[in-house]
Parts: sequence; structure tokens; C-alpha cells
Amino acid sequence: MSDTAHTTTLGLDHYARVLRRQWRLVVAAIAIGAIAAIAYLLVAPQRITATTDVNLSVITTDPFNPQRAASGLLDDATEAAIARSYVVAERAAALLGDADATREIHDTVDVTISEGGTIAHVSATAATRALAIERADSVAAAYLAYRSEQAESRLDVMVSGLSTRIDELDAQLAEANAAIADAGSGAAQATSDREQILLELEGLLSQRNALQSVDTSGGSVLTGAADNPIDSAPPRYTTAATGIGIGAIVGILLAFLREPFDGRLRSGAEITRALGARVLATLRTPHPRTPLEAPDAEAMRIARERMLADLPAGARAVAVLDDTSSEGAVATGLAMATAQSGFAVRLVLPHPSERRLAVLRSAGAAPRAAVPGLSVRFGRADLHGEARTAEARVAVESAPEGTLVMLAVPVSAGTADLLAALRLADAVVVVLQEGASRRTTAAALRDESATAGVPLIGAVVVPRERRRSRRRAGRREVAPAADETPAREEYADAV
Repeated sequence: MSDTAHTTTLGLDHYARVLRRQWRLVVAAIAIGAIAAIAYLLVAPQRITATTDVNLSVITTDPFNPQRAASGLLDDATEAAIARSYVVAERAAALLGDADATREIHDTVDVTISEGGTIAHVSATAATRALAIERADSVAAAYLAYRSEQAESRLDVMVSGLSTRIDELDAQLAEANAAIADAGSGAAQATSDREQILLELEGLLSQRNALQSVDTSGGSVLTGAADNPIDSAPPRYTTAATGIGIGAIVGILLAFLREPFDGRLRSGAEITRALGARVLATLRTPHPRTPLEAPDAEAMRIARERMLADLPAGARAVAVLDDTSSEGAVATGLAMATAQSGFAVRLVLPHPSERRLAVLRSAGAAPRAAVPGLSVRFGRADLHGEARTAEARVAVESAPEGTLVMLAVPVSAGTADLLAALRLADAVVVVLQEGASRRTTAAALRDESATAGVPLIGAVVVPRERRRSRRRAGRREVAPAADETPAREEYADAV
């Protein structure tokens, strides 16, 4: 049971991690879905539907017969077909005074009869609210009037037939009465005929009276269209929610599809997983300046203490593998923090770029800070390949006893230089940048360190570079290019 819960937790953590990494993509997809929904609402024709509720009258000679419900005397399909008929639509158009709208009314009217009841819901759809209400009410009125007219027409036919028969019987009754009055030989037969005529006449009169008393009203309006809820299509809130929901689903799918191809490390937790070592510290600025400002100085002291705690006994050299564009700034800050704790430190930096040298030459009045115990060497620009490796080896081997040598090596220097630094070092510290360093780079550094048998202590993390930071990057100050500085030499304000 615990294994299952652990597996479930790991799966949920993975999903949450992917969504955190790709949240911009998910938000963009949601925004696109919302914009698409709004655009659809603006472009799609608005259709308004209004509904009028009517109560249908049951046209019968015995409407209060308890043996049969009124709804049982109505055929739902027939009533709905009549209400949707072209005849009713034509009459509704006449009520509106717009005969040309007959076809449109016929095509946009819908009628539903409540199951087991006598309530009809007459719905009409139009482009505007007012027109939809007018059409729903007019169709309902035309439908009820048509039912009433049809009932009256059928009753008139039936009453007319009964009246004709009654007139015939009246004539026969008069003849029978005349025969009886003569008291002739046919009087007995005439009496019998009169009784039969009277019986039939009584029944016909009763039927005619019943038919003439039938209520031919088609029904009544219960709720006008203006008083019923008005539906709009497409529905605004539903359409917007659908667009946002589809955008979210597509965004989540794209996030998981993109994740295998997006190897950038966006957080300290991801760096720890990719590197297989903990984060020693996370700086606040993407381009650290020397001397470090208060937040970064505190973070660098934390990195120093964690590094010193994990250094192997007797370690003389630490390789600082830098996967950022700061050209040794983090290594410099770490070396200064280590020297400030009382250690003798020799910092070996790669040859600075011409751009940084130009900045240095123009910054003669830059503030400087004395760092006891720190000496700095820059690599020579004219050395390449084995000569550069030999120079680094000399820097390590010539360091006085008890001096910790820190080799700052940019990852961009190449695999050979990285392997040489690993061979000369007793421990490794990696410098990675959130949002820029890649998972493959961290994994390669981890594997090469393991292959060389050099413990990877951890990583110093530089935050992701903002646009403003990119614009200011060209104005960073650099350290002086010198072969060696004395133990208490004043060091440049920034590297």
C-alpha cells in the first residue's frame, strides 16, 4: 500500500513539475483559447430564443370526465406538428404585419409539449431580443387561434348534420301525428312510428345540445415570452469557458509534448535532480559584481561553508566549471569568500575577453577592496591546447603548502580543458544558470566528474537573465589582467 502511494506521489510530482516548467506555454494556450472564444462571439451571428408557455384546452363534450385525464385526449406529436406548420407561421406573420417573414418564422420555430401534460412551449429564434419575443408570442397566438377555428369548423359540420337529420325527423313526426289524427286503419302503425321518431329525435337533440355547448377555445397563454428567460446562442459565458477549457487542455498537452525537447533547468530542484548534487547557494543577480552586494555576499558565504564542509581531506584544488556568461565572476566571489574566512586561496582565471579588458582599462578609478590571502592568476591568451593545460598544472603545483587553488574553467572552453581541470582538481563545483543551462550539460558534467573520480560537491546557481540584465551586461567591470597578484593585492571591483 505504501509503495502504491509513493508511486502515485511521484507521478503527481512529475506532472506538477512539468506544468511548473511549462507554465508560460499553458498560460499562452489559455489566452489563445480565450481570444478565440471572444473572436467567435464577435463574428458569429447572435441568435436570441424566446419562449411562450401556453395551456392547451381539451376540446370535448365532457372535459371533466374523471375516468380519463385531459392530457390523454391530446396527441403530443400532432399538436407539435400543427404548431410548427406553415399555416400557423403564415398566420403569425400576418399578426406581425410582415408576410415576407413566413418562411423564416416557419424555419426558426420549435414547439415542445410537456410529457403527460397540456403545456406547450413555443420557442422562436431571431437576431434580436424584441423580434424573438414578438415571434414567439405571435406564433403562440396563431396556434391557439388555429386550434379554436379548427374545433369550431368540425363542430359546425357535426351540428349541421345533426340539424339536417332533426329536420327530417320533424317532418316524419308531423306525418305520423297526422296519420294518428285520422284514426284510420294505419293509426296503430303511425303511433309506433311516432314513438321511434321521438326516441331518435330526443337523442339527436341531446347530441346537438352537447356539441353546441363545447368550449372551442384553443387554450390560453400562461407566460409570455417577455416574462420567460431569454436564451442567446452562442452563449457568452459557456463559449468563453469552453475556449478557456480547450486552451487549458491543449496547453497541458503541448507542455508534456514539449517537455522532452526542453532541456533548460529552471529551478534549483531541477538542477539538483540533473546534477545529482545539492545547490550550494543561489545568487540574486545574473551578473554578480565584485565585491558582491549584501544578498549575494551572504549567499556566497553559504556556498563557501557548504563547499568547505564537503571538501575531501587534503584537497588542494577545486575546479569551478562555469556554464554562465559571467567569465569567472562566481569563481571570483567564491575565492574571495574563502580567502576572507582565513584560507590562502589562489584563483586561476581564464584569459579575459578583449571587451572586458577594454572596460578595465577605462575604469582606472574603480573602487577596490583588499582581500588578504587571495592571489589571482590569469591565463595567457597566446597559449592553447597542451600549453594551456600545462600552465594550469603549474599554477596548482606551484601553490604554497596549505593554499587552496580554485580553477575557473568555462564550460564553453571545450571538453579537453574540462577533462584537464578535472584531472588536476580534487573536487568540483559547478556554476549553472536558471533558464539557460541545460539538463544535458549538467548530466555531462556529472558523468565526467564521476568518471574522473572527482567528487562533485554541488552547484552555485545564478538566476535567469532578465532583459534589463542583458542590456547592462556590457557595462560590467572586469578584474585586471595580471600574471600574479600579491597576497594582499587590491582586487578589481568586478569580474
